[in-house]
Amino acid sequence: MKNIILLLFVIFSSCSQKIDVSKIDFINGYWQIQKVEDANGNEKEYKINEFYDYFEVKKNIGFHKKVQWQPTNKFLVNDAQDNLKIIPKDDKVFLEFYSQFGKHKDELIFLSKNEMILESKEKVKFYYDKVIINTNK
Repeated sequence: MKNIILLLFVIFSSCSQKIDVSKIDFINGYWQIQKVEDANGNEKEYKINEFYDYFEVKKNIGFHKKVQWQPTNKFLVNDAQDNLKIIPKDDKVFLEFYSQFGKHKDELIFLSKNEMILESKEKVKFYYDKVIINTNK
């Protein structure tokens, strides 16, 4: 019986992955959303997306904006942006977005150099892939 309980503990603890706050700089740069999964497991894939999400964070403070790639190898950018605060809390990491239009907080579920998953309070998951931009053309 003890072995079963230990096995279940190992399985459940390995399923939840703690975000390494020291690697939060991985969030900096351009990201494209690949899919959204709602709380019921329904998925919507984004095979073609002309908008990119740009994040810039230093010392847990920064901003997020939507940008649009142009054929001239430039981005169409406007002044609209969300301020961003990274909030580590109870072995979790939250991204608090706020602007003059309101605020919301998403949990950072996974972050690597190339992938990121955010989850809203409604349990909607947003899957992103990092985009390497070459603007030297």
